[in-house]
Amino acid sequence: MSPLWKKIRVLFATRFAEMAEYRAEIIIWMLSGTLSLIMMLVWMSQAASAPGGQIRGYDASGFATYFLSVWLVGQLLVVWVGWELDLMIRQGTLSPKLLRPMDPMWIEYASHVAERLVRIGPLLALLVVFALLSGASFTHEWWAYPAALGLIALGFTCRFLYEYTLGLLAFWTESSTSFTEVAWLLYAALGGLFAPLAFYPPWVQNVAVWTPFPYMLGLPAQLLAGKATLAQTGQGALVLLGWVVVFWFVRLAVWRLGLKKYGAVGA
Repeated sequence: MSPLWKKIRVLFATRFAEMAEYRAEIIIWMLSGTLSLIMMLVWMSQAASAPGGQIRGYDASGFATYFLSVWLVGQLLVVWVGWELDLMIRQGTLSPKLLRPMDPMWIEYASHVAERLVRIGPLLALLVVFALLSGASFTHEWWAYPAALGLIALGFTCRFLYEYTLGLLAFWTESSTSFTEVAWLLYAALGGLFAPLAFYPPWVQNVAVWTPFPYMLGLPAQLLAGKATLAQTGQGALVLLGWVVVFWFVRLAVWRLGLKKYGAVGA
């Protein structure tokens, strides 16, 4: 076993053991993220009362499928590292982490990935229950599922990197959580949490396609709902990969500048 692989295995095993201790709390977190389910009920009601029972090609079942897919993808994209960094920097608990022969980012990344594995079982069970209750019907195209999973992995990494970068702003501010909240609003609005992106005005769609948000949340959901093509998946993957590279170097630059600021005040 190579030294690098051994470090990865030990790091992930310890993070998984830590996350497994919070099983009940993770389920509570899952149940608290119900905004997409509320939007599902709103749009299903609107479709039921619309002429022909449809709104722009979506009937009640179509809205149920889309918003349940958004809920599933959103649960797998949950990131809290910005809040963690804000506390660590302001309270000084970042200092002992700097003594380890590893960038603290990887510890947080491993914790997030481990939490996904703890979350996935109850998440899929709840998805089945919600689908049966709402009449949702997911795509039968087998390729859509690995394609959606690939987009989710890229989207999660992208979101992790930009929220990590925003959390590092605590080096210069009293609290960086306000920046994280603004980023969440953009993620929700342009990602399709409130409605499919096609329902938005054309100018909003034209702006959104240059951001990573539609490809992180809306596109994987559209894949699961059977409303996206393989070509759109490839395009979305390339856009997300480009943003991952951008956020990687931005995070690195902010981290190095922040450490100089952190050390200058005696941390």
